[in-house]
Amino acid sequence: MTPEGQGGALRGQFEFQQTSANQLTADLSDSTITNGVNSEVVARSGFLYSTSLLDQFDFFWTHTGGGNSLFGGKYQFLGATRTGNGTGHKMAISAAVGGNKHEIEGSPTVAFELGGSEFQLLYGYRFSEMILAYSNLSYSRYNFLGEVTSSDLSINGLEPEYETKIIGLYGGLELDFGMFFGKAECGYQQLQTTDTKDESHFIFGYSFGVSW
Repeated sequence: MTPEGQGGALRGQFEFQQTSANQLTADLSDSTITNGVNSEVVARSGFLYSTSLLDQFDFFWTHTGGGNSLFGGKYQFLGATRTGNGTGHKMAISAAVGGNKHEIEGSPTVAFELGGSEFQLLYGYRFSEMILAYSNLSYSRYNFLGEVTSSDLSINGLEPEYETKIIGLYGGLELDFGMFFGKAECGYQQLQTTDTKDESHFIFGYSFGVSW
């Protein structure tokens, strides 16, 4: 996400995203829920939709496949908005919350609820109408509450519950071509999860979209 708001009222933007993401699964290897989670980096598709409610405030909805839908707002407090066509420094803050229900089929089957919240401080510098470099610092918290269904009576009915905190630092470049745009982004994440050794990952992604 860049720090630029859409500007004006009821202006919008939609982008399709392809990114690497963290997939966490409960470790039931010894028929308990006290071993934390197993983590792997996987490819995910998603989207970001945003629309301006005021000149410097956007409402947004973002979703990543297999993860959360988050709804939130972004307030740009420094620099010109997207429709202002101004170069120079940009800064914004954002906050979002959401949740989803999922089911992982197989043996065992795990049905779970995933709730989350995310807070970001965003900075960018627009060199021209075509080029915007940006970065953001984020703090996220996710809560996992599940139930295991299995023919193995030793794990059937277990209810794993975990909390994951993620601190991330990201950077990216946006190229604009009229109403169309593309982005490339990379970042570093530190993960802290209940009963699990802390982990860190580099992630990469890209997106393309349209604004109006």
